[in-house]
Amino acid sequence: MTLLLLLVAAAAGIVVLLYEKRLREENIAKLQNYVINVLHDNKLLEREKMTRIIDLFTENRYKIDDMKNDMLVVSRREFSVGASLIWLSLAGIGLIIYFIYYFLKKPETLKVDLQTGTIHAG
Repeated sequence: MTLLLLLVAAAAGIVVLLYEKRLREENIAKLQNYVINVLHDNKLLEREKMTRIIDLFTENRYKIDDMKNDMLVVSRREFSVGASLIWLSLAGIGLIIYFIYYFLKKPETLKVDLQTGTIHAG
């Protein structure tokens, strides 16, 4: 019975992990679309554009790491339910390993080109 539970947790973890990946890509596309629309809005001053872009990322729990003339670097650490389920399937002890990994891993970094509005991961 326990083995069956662990197999179900592993299978569910894989499904949820794939869903989280797709959702992350969709969210980055939405962020990029918003940034492009703000950058092409001729009614806004440059300062207002930057304020809206920074507000967008801070409202989505991103931390501003670096801001240059034409590049904005933001990051955030994301908890993965799918990865935690996969680690849970390793007899439960794996969940503790995942929590340790979560706190030690580097946050996801996005680079936002403020000239074109494109967002690059990494």
